[in-house]
Amino acid sequence: MSWLLGAVTVLAVAGLAAVLVLSAVRRTVARQQAALPPLPACPPPAPPLLQAEARYLGTTFAPSSLRRFSGHGLLGRRVVGLALDQAGLRVDRGGEPWCIPAADLRGVEVTSHHAGKEVYADKVLVVDWRLGPATLRSGFVLDEAAAPGWAAALRPLVGGRAP
Repeated sequence: MSWLLGAVTVLAVAGLAAVLVLSAVRRTVARQQAALPPLPACPPPAPPLLQAEARYLGTTFAPSSLRRFSGHGLLGRRVVGLALDQAGLRVDRGGEPWCIPAADLRGVEVTSHHAGKEVYADKVLVVDWRLGPATLRSGFVLDEAAAPGWAAALRPLVGGRAP
């Protein structure tokens, strides 16, 4: 009988911990979303200059590569489709695209890490972009040979300059 009481106690503590963590995440998301406008609407897709699948590592507040931004569905890691065209960068999260307009691009680099995730090779495309008053950094793991080409293609768009 004592093992049953112990099991129930462990489950109750685990459930309480889960509720507290999830409510803290919801409060963080709400606070971050309230401080910034919604993500910009994506224009109709144009013929892409570059297109690839990438692993999305997350978005942080620039210049930090650790202070995560959780709002607007940008929390989490997943495989996404990337497309670069003259309008900017389109990120397709399984039918839910979000876009970084060329006018909002602020920087681009290739590194080995982002958002607390190390990939041990220089193949992480990190894009700095503006959302309202904040500058955010989004990281995407590409093929090691492709990442420098993506950075070179994005650089002419940084600061809203057309290529």
